[in-house]
Amino acid sequence: MKRFINLSALLTLISISHYTYALPEDINQPLEIQADEASFDQNIGEAIYKGNVFVKQGSIEIQAQYLKVSTDINTRKFSNLEASGTPAKFSQKIDSNNIVIGKGNDIHYSTSESKLEILGSGYLSRMDNSISADHITYMINDGTFSAEKTGTGRVSMTLQPQADKATK
Repeated sequence: MKRFINLSALLTLISISHYTYALPEDINQPLEIQADEASFDQNIGEAIYKGNVFVKQGSIEIQAQYLKVSTDINTRKFSNLEASGTPAKFSQKIDSNNIVIGKGNDIHYSTSESKLEILGSGYLSRMDNSISADHITYMINDGTFSAEKTGTGRVSMTLQPQADKATK
């Protein structure tokens, strides 16, 4: 059964990752954060945002109720964002016509690795293709992902057939 799930995940990866590369300028853009409350501890490089949190970095957007931003105190570069909500939401414009949308109870975004993890009731979609699982890891730069159910249940995917090149 696990081999079937891995094969299905590979097929999904192939169909979703076609043209799913991130806009290259996203990761190099500043983080813009809005929230109802904010606090920052310079000694440990940690900022906490609460209530109606909205994050924007290039075309990447995150919406949550709580956000923790970790910054390296020596380099002053942010490295991790941990968001939670009911649900926390993520979106990213891939190109002029495509957007990746994700949501889950918790979203962990490692800016240094360009990696997004969606935990608890996770969902990720691009166009009409989608995947649901307890834990989804999405590599932003190359559009690849892995998914697994950590509790009972299964990984659920919906894949649309690709259009014939002759009919385009």
